[in-house]
Amino acid sequence: MQLQTCRYEHPGSGLGLITLDRPKEYNAINKTMTRELEQVLNQAAKDDRVRVLVLTGSGPAFCAGGDLAWLMEADDQPKKREIVDLAGGLIEKLWHFEKPVLAGVNGVAAGAGTALVLACDMSIAAESARFAPNFVNIAAVPDSAASWLLPRVVGMHRAMELMLSGRTLSASQAYELGLFTSVVPDTEFQDQVREMAGRLAGGPQGAIRSIKALLKASADNDLSRHLEEEAVRQVRAWSDPDFAEGVQAFVHKRTPRFA
Repeated sequence: MQLQTCRYEHPGSGLGLITLDRPKEYNAINKTMTRELEQVLNQAAKDDRVRVLVLTGSGPAFCAGGDLAWLMEADDQPKKREIVDLAGGLIEKLWHFEKPVLAGVNGVAAGAGTALVLACDMSIAAESARFAPNFVNIAAVPDSAASWLLPRVVGMHRAMELMLSGRTLSASQAYELGLFTSVVPDTEFQDQVREMAGRLAGGPQGAIRSIKALLKASADNDLSRHLEEEAVRQVRAWSDPDFAEGVQAFVHKRTPRFA
């Protein structure tokens, strides 16, 4: 697959690595990037070699948001709507990706870049990273599901304050609000991302994917429906050879060797 705006690699050990690769534009999202990322996600979803996906950026930024040059070229309403729909479709595909997705936030995540982070299942950020849901600063409103994702992480009042003020958070401030799941020194960033990805890739894949699905479904399920979904997935898990291996490893106090 020939890619212009991102790289897709298989470093091994069950890892799929997507790197946003427009460093001179701070990895801003343009039309080509939305389409290429969707292609890569489709490929990774079907690739049995990939157990966990890492999304990161090249250069000093993770993602500066939507490419303003792309927006300014849109000289009528249908072209502007196409931009919003393409960006939203990308986030929806990322959100529904079955395998675990880890954001390696190497630098600033701004605008729609914050939605990319929030659509992932967890995030490791370098100390130099920043989180900037700053749509209001250019008199725009949130898109790419940013206004749907942010309240689910920080609550309505905090999301309102962040979106209306457009302020930029340091990595430590974002961590305190739960926007980043961990923050590490820049010098340790790559190693920490690989370590977490390796832990996920080495875990029981059926259980991991079911846990992810249950947690995402919990916001929309009532209790009875969710108990039923848990029951179906638990019975399936107890029939998986990985469960027998996990129990035996626990009993014999050894490290499990999952398939």
